[in-house]
Amino acid sequence: MSLINPAENKKTDDNIRRQAKCPQEVQDSIRKRAEALLDKSETDIARLSTEDFQKLLFEFQVHQIELELQNEELNRAHRELGASRDRYAQLFNLSPLVYLTLDIKGAILAANLAAARLLSCPREKLGKRKLGEFVNPADQNIYYFFLRDLTTRQSDQTVEIRLIVDKRPIDVECHATLAYRENRNPEIWLTINDITESKKARQTIINLNKQLLEKVHDQTEELMEANRQLQKKIDELEYSKHQLAEREAKLNCIFNASIEGIITIDAAGKIVSANSAVATIFGFMPDELVGHSITRLIPAAKAKQLPDFRTYLNQQIAEFTHQVREVEGLRKDGSVVPLDLSVAEFTVDKARYFAGIIRDVSLRKRQAKQDKDHLEALAHVTRLGLMGEMASGIAHEVNQPLTAISGYTQACLNLIASGTGNMAGFTEILQKTHSEALRAGQIIHRMREFVKSRTIYRISAEINALVQEAASLCAADFKHNSIQIKYELTKDLPRINVDKVQIEQVLLNLFRNSCDSLKELPAERERKVVIRTYLNAHNYIEVSVKDNGTGISELRRDKVLTPFFTTKDNGMGMGLSISRSLVEAHGGSLHFNTRQEKGSTFYFTLPPAQDEGDDQADSASSG
Repeated sequence: MSLINPAENKKTDDNIRRQAKCPQEVQDSIRKRAEALLDKSETDIARLSTEDFQKLLFEFQVHQIELELQNEELNRAHRELGASRDRYAQLFNLSPLVYLTLDIKGAILAANLAAARLLSCPREKLGKRKLGEFVNPADQNIYYFFLRDLTTRQSDQTVEIRLIVDKRPIDVECHATLAYRENRNPEIWLTINDITESKKARQTIINLNKQLLEKVHDQTEELMEANRQLQKKIDELEYSKHQLAEREAKLNCIFNASIEGIITIDAAGKIVSANSAVATIFGFMPDELVGHSITRLIPAAKAKQLPDFRTYLNQQIAEFTHQVREVEGLRKDGSVVPLDLSVAEFTVDKARYFAGIIRDVSLRKRQAKQDKDHLEALAHVTRLGLMGEMASGIAHEVNQPLTAISGYTQACLNLIASGTGNMAGFTEILQKTHSEALRAGQIIHRMREFVKSRTIYRISAEINALVQEAASLCAADFKHNSIQIKYELTKDLPRINVDKVQIEQVLLNLFRNSCDSLKELPAERERKVVIRTYLNAHNYIEVSVKDNGTGISELRRDKVLTPFFTTKDNGMGMGLSISRSLVEAHGGSLHFNTRQEKGSTFYFTLPPAQDEGDDQADSASSG
């Protein structure tokens, strides 16, 4: 018969389990309770029979052995539980994660070492504080809603909040579980993970991803823009290719349709291309020239004088480039043709090429000769006209020495008749007669030279001497019309290479025009002509004839230098036109200034002689 009922036995087992947790206190408590139970037992040991007592003793012994075995098992379990508890405590305290045990109001019941480090507070002081004290004020509502949801929903909750530790914000992630223990209020097991760095990293990653997206977007835009630009370039290239083909077709058309010959040679003088006009100029078809040396088109005498053609090009190309030079070419039939040649240099793939533009000037040469002959014929006619206009003055000039000669001879005759003459007197009279005869002869000779048909000769001359000689021919007209002549001639001017008669003709035309203008002035007005020579700013000799006559009206100014325009009743209108042509033939130009009622100034320029003292003759003859 058992002394302990099952319910009591269960309580005993619970006590034993509790004993495993706190052995000495539990054992003392068990013994006291056992003694109390024994006192309350209804079994009276004294009244038991020997057999019952033996059975009871046997049962007691068996029960004792069971208790001893259970105690050994409990001691082993206690040791294992202690070791496990130590391991748990070690893991709990040494874990890098923060573990907190809170009550349902958020007060800290237990904390590991990581929690103490995170919250910067000793473990023994954490038990007196609430976790909410460490929560950022801005996150208090989030924290308390988190606790409320945990207790009301009774399911695990996770939240991200910020803690303030040592005035420093810390981003943490909290994971909470609601735990129920025997005879105790529910507890909150809280795990805290410091996510400050990870959040920064995550934010950095977000920012980097954002920057990456922006960069990808920008690069995409750039690539799209580059693609658009590339497509635009492709379109432009296609258009340029089309334009180039069209331009090449046009250039080929122009190249072959040009009336001027175009020949391209390389640096060695070999012909690379030639247009159709070359056949007209030289008689060679283009395919007969391509691949051959350019010396094929140069007269043999000239070609023999040339050194190595490559050296010649390098030395002489500057003289030909961008300038027009007159050269001679050799036709297929062996004849020589005068040409105008201009050369342009260009480079293709670092190879030098020269393009020559050739113009046949045979017709121009013939036309120039005809023009020169025609000009001289016109000039001759003009000189005859001038002599006709100046006839009375010239007759007066010639009449003076003839009158003197007549007087001197009459004096000789008188002396002879009277018999009073002597050799000294006769000699003096005869010398004077001789001088007047020479003077008359010079006048007639100059008139004859001035009006006769002649070959044009250019010689070195002084402009001042030409001015004075021309003025002497008009001296009678100036004197007859009371015209004062004033000379402003610059000394030591450079010499000029000119045809003296033609320049004198220009001067006579200008003198006669001034004389005719001054004739219209009233008799009481002063009549004056100023003749100047000087070197202008361009180093050209300039001659001006200025009068104080009536000037030229605005209606006539544009026509003064045109052929066949005249203000004279019997004039031909060729004087100034011929004068301008003669001046231009000498490389100069003729101009005028005028003010109505104030007079006119006609002036022309001539280039100075290149080689002074050398006579130069033109091959053209006058008609």
